[in-house]
Amino acid sequence: MVKDVIHIFIEALVWFIIVGALLSFVPYHKRNKLIWEILELNEKILRPVRKFVPPIGGIDISPIVVIILLQIIDGIVRGL
Repeated sequence: MVKDVIHIFIEALVWFIIVGALLSFVPYHKRNKLIWEILELNEKILRPVRKFVPPIGGIDISPIVVIILLQIIDGIVRGL
């Protein structure tokens, strides 16, 4: 039961990060409050990882790193 709740939370977080990454390419996103809030929350999630993972060729790979870490955590929790 608890494993399923954690799994659903992690999956939702992964999709949230993916949506935030895609929305970062949308021009004029500052005009839409919902998009702005999603990007702000995404930034709070990704900022700690950006301290340790520099951009590669000008491309921010922190969303990929966070998603991989979340998938590892999900695998560990579901394996219990």
